[in-house]
Amino acid sequence: MKRRFDLWASLLPIVVAGLLLALAPRLPWLAPTGQPSPGLLLVLIAAGVAGASHRPLKGESLGLGTMVLPSALLLSGAGPTAALGASCFVLAELGLRLLRRRSAPKATEKRGLLRILESAGRVTLATLGAGAAWAAVRFLWGSAGSFAFAAFIYLFIWIGLEIADRKIRKQPLRLPLPAFALDAVGWVLGGFVAVAGSVGGWGLAAALLAGLALLILEAARNGFLLERSSHRINDLERLGRAGDRLGVKEAELVQLVKRIRDESAKVLPYHWYHFEALAPGWELKSWRSGSEGDLEEGVPDPGNHAPVLPGFHRRAAWQIVERQLRSSGRIVARVRFWCDPRKLDPKAIDLLDLLIPQASLSVQRCFADQEAQEDPLTGALLRRALEPRLNQAYSRVLQNGGAMSVVLCDIDHFKRINDTFGHAVGDRALVAVAEVLKGSRRDGDLCCRYGGEEFLLLVDGIGGEDALSMAERLRRSVEELAFEVEGQRVPLTFSAGVASFPDLYMKSAAELILFADEALYESKRRGRNRCLLDLGQGKYLDAEGNVLTSGEAATAQEPPRIFA
Repeated sequence: MKRRFDLWASLLPIVVAGLLLALAPRLPWLAPTGQPSPGLLLVLIAAGVAGASHRPLKGESLGLGTMVLPSALLLSGAGPTAALGASCFVLAELGLRLLRRRSAPKATEKRGLLRILESAGRVTLATLGAGAAWAAVRFLWGSAGSFAFAAFIYLFIWIGLEIADRKIRKQPLRLPLPAFALDAVGWVLGGFVAVAGSVGGWGLAAALLAGLALLILEAARNGFLLERSSHRINDLERLGRAGDRLGVKEAELVQLVKRIRDESAKVLPYHWYHFEALAPGWELKSWRSGSEGDLEEGVPDPGNHAPVLPGFHRRAAWQIVERQLRSSGRIVARVRFWCDPRKLDPKAIDLLDLLIPQASLSVQRCFADQEAQEDPLTGALLRRALEPRLNQAYSRVLQNGGAMSVVLCDIDHFKRINDTFGHAVGDRALVAVAEVLKGSRRDGDLCCRYGGEEFLLLVDGIGGEDALSMAERLRRSVEELAFEVEGQRVPLTFSAGVASFPDLYMKSAAELILFADEALYESKRRGRNRCLLDLGQGKYLDAEGNVLTSGEAATAQEPPRIFA
């Protein structure tokens, strides 16, 4: 049903705009009144496309491209002007799509062709209405104020179409009023150009339009470069976080990579070894090692030729032996060996081929272990994998002394986010909060997705007050996240409860989570978006150092009275 509404919302502006353009020659206020010269028409098209290409406020209207509409109205009337505006919008949209695709080939285009035609239909309808208003004002009261009235009608029709579109699609009403301000600015610039053309000649108007178009193109170019730089920064951050997994699991994989290297060295003489993980979650991880060096992250760069041998020998190019490690037909890893062909025995490659299936099975088991213990959405540890690590930390503190703390976090009003924006946005919120929590971990700390919107941090080696300070820093970081949905900022906050051992007496590690849960409940009860440390006996410490007492705290018993 929703798809049917979306289809109607897209088709109505296209069909109505097409019918009006077809009838425009027969309607007095929309009929053509003249034709600009070919050179001036090219300038109008180029300036309109340039203006529509600059979208600093992410609008889907003609934007600064409206600066060509007043001159077009003077020269040719409402019908041709509407066709000109729609053409400029479509050309600008296709140009931006091609430019983004060339700069980021893997980027997906969010707006389909139907949505582009829908927006072009809106441009047509708004321009036809503005042209009719302009013609009426000129006929009744002369040219004074005609462009201002036309601009008002243009924006009025566009806002009405936006409201109707939201109603048909059954979406919440959010008008991009800042984006419409660009259309108004374009009408103002276009009005000055039209007046200059009617007074000083259309050559002057063409020069003004060309100058404005060049300025707008330069602004658009700078905006595009800024956007591309932002994408590159995000890619680099993603690259840095791609290997940010649980320390114990990565250590297991590194040990496996070393074992594959050592076993391969027994059958194949090589100078450089490279292991590249290709399974989901590990695509950007690779390790290298020389024949006698330590394993380190990166890709080997041994040059083009093998090293010189003693005596008189001709330099030889490397022979790279590459094998793929597969699991159920899917490539999960790739190994490469840089070998000296002068020392390589063909039988050694046969022996390596016998080793590859065993290595594939080992890598498959390692990745399967990881998938069984990690949440696929957030990359945090699953709850079932937390218990052994929690018990290990508790036993270590009992035997060796020290401290351990647990921070239990719950995203505030998460159900409201799901109900208002949908579960896809809720998933994005979970990922955003998880990235903050995982990014703050030290070596040995754990981040676990404990429930639907609950996360648990196991912090080893610090007491309750230090854990509370850490939780408060995380709370502020989440509160400052620039989390946006359709250009609207959605506030994200969480409440946290902290508990620490041996600050609190407990008989098992699981009781530590119960104390943290009580502190979390008290944080929720006191208004959310706060962190509290459980001090025991119904008392809690907040981030400002205040000791709070729960309403459920037991009162101290009075001493027995011997005498009345």
